[in-house]
Order: sequence, then structure tokens, then C-alpha cells
Amino acid sequence: MAEHQHQKYSLPDRSYQGIVRSELRKLAIEGGFSGHRLGEIELIIAEVTSNLVKHAIKGGILLARILKEDGGGFELIAIDDGPGIKLTAKMMEDGQTTKGTLGQGLGAIKRLSDLFDIYSMVGWGTIVFSRSYIKKNKPITPGVFEINGISVAKKDEVKCGDAWSVRENENYIKIAMIDGLGHGASAHNAATIAVEAARLYPSNNPVNELRHMHDSLKKTRGAVVNITHLDKRNKQLVYSGVGNISMKVLSPGNVKACFSYNGIVGHILPASLNNHNLVWNEQLDVVVMHSDGITTRWDLSKYPGILQRHGSVVSAVLYKDHDRGTDDSTVIVGKISKAVNG
Repeated sequence: MAEHQHQKYSLPDRSYQGIVRSELRKLAIEGGFSGHRLGEIELIIAEVTSNLVKHAIKGGILLARILKEDGGGFELIAIDDGPGIKLTAKMMEDGQTTKGTLGQGLGAIKRLSDLFDIYSMVGWGTIVFSRSYIKKNKPITPGVFEINGISVAKKDEVKCGDAWSVRENENYIKIAMIDGLGHGASAHNAATIAVEAARLYPSNNPVNELRHMHDSLKKTRGAVVNITHLDKRNKQLVYSGVGNISMKVLSPGNVKACFSYNGIVGHILPASLNNHNLVWNEQLDVVVMHSDGITTRWDLSKYPGILQRHGSVVSAVLYKDHDRGTDDSTVIVGKISKAVNG
């Protein structure tokens, strides 16, 4: 579970740049980077932080995490409220600049990253996404259904009380999103136990999995949970949720908000608890889930072209505009991947 938590770094102006760079470098070393590969990560960090202080009027924030999967890696997401970029593709070319500098920032970040993506709107700001693996040039397979997201602890908390897990086999993609009650260490503990319960439970029935998780959480403060199984063979989305985890399924021309029961897993489970089924088109549908650290009144149609971006970028858009700032915040997005490697 811990591998999904992002560390948040504020970069309001140039005076913070050295400190943030140093902290990000330490995180990359902790993740296993060294030698030439560490040098490349340092260049990505330098370019990303420089862009924020040069182009964003009030700086911005950085979300970073160590990757445990695929041999290890490092992920960095920059979010700003700056002027935005009118011609994103043009600015990816070396020598292009709006500040009289060499203009090599975005192009360099893309070349050095295994996965890179960017989303920007004039007057709204920019999101830059970079993911690098210790084994550089890891093959990227576009056209597969992937779950990506961000998870950020409440301000001044070290551990996030939200968690999510994905288990997959040839027939199912099984997603569990958990929000431990409250925040801090106790919420984190409940979420960790819930993730482990989900990992070990073999059933293809979300309700049965919730009941099993309920038993596992009885000695904790409890959690709100959504269990969703994507049935590849039967093209169905089967889910059941307890508490205020929000889920929407976005289909062409339609948005379906999914139902959740009142209760707290580990303390108060509804006597009547059922699975709910939706037709699921793996190639077209987008699944969005989030904890209540994110407001529910969002509309991705306000962001032209956003569903063509990487799932982590979509998650960052929702975090940027809809984070309440009063709780742990987690957003995950399930969608067909695209080839965005640099």
C-alpha cells in the first residue's frame, strides 16, 4: 500500500528550490537509483523545479513517490496554476522558450523519462508527469487497461490513511479503495490491514470480500471501502461499496455515478449488502474512484482532451481543482493506456 502514497512538496518560489531538489534526490536514492541513472533523475528534478519557478506565477507543488513494481522506479508530478501553454507540442522542441532561456526543459524531461505526459490549458495551469524506472527503457505496452492514481496525506501528516490495491489475472481486474476513518497513523493502520485482507481473499464476489474485510478490521477504527471487479470475460463491472468512496464510470456520452451503502467496514456493516453490475467496455470506459478528500462535484468534460492523457495526469487534474485540503486525498483512474514514453 505504501508504494502508492505520494510525498507532497510545495515550491512557491525560487528560495525553496534547493531544499526541494535535495529532498527529491534523497527519495530517488532511497528508491534504489545510483550512478548515471541517478544523474538522469537529478536532471529531471532540476528541469521540473526550474520550470515551476520560472513559468508559474506562484510556483506550484510536486508529488513524488518511489515505485516498487517493475524493478523499482521514481515518479514525479508537477502541478501549477500558472499561465498555461498555448502550443504544448511546440514547447516540447528544444530551443523553444517563453522566458528567454535555452528552452530545453520539457524536451529534456521527456527524453530522460520512461513515461512522460503533459496537460495544459491557457489561464488554468500545467501538469507535467514523469516516471522513470531503474532499468531504463523498460518496454511500454499501450492499449492495455491500467489503474493509475495519486494518494496524498493530509497536511502535516506523514502517513496517508487512504489506500488502494489492484490484483489482476486473466479474467479479472480487482480494485480495492480504502479510506481509514480520520487520518494519521491509526487511519493508515486500518487501511494497511484492509489492503492485506483484500490481497489474500480469493473470491470474485465483492460483497464476500467486504464481509471478510469487515472481520479483519474489527480491532481498528474501521474504514470506508469500495471493491470493484472488472470482469474481462463477461464485460461487466461488478462492485459494492460501504461509506463515502465515490466512483463514476465515464462512457462516451454518459456518466454513471455508482451507489454506496451507509456504514463503516469493521464496525457497522449493512444487513442487506448486494453486488451491483454495469456493462463494461474495456476499450471505451473510464473508471474514476476517489476518497472524500476530493469533492464530488467535478466534470471532466470541462478539460478538453483530458481523457486522452495518462491516468496519473487525469488524477492530478482532479486533485488540483477538487482537493478539499482537510483530509487525505486519493484519486485513481482506470483506462486504456497510451504510448507516452519519452
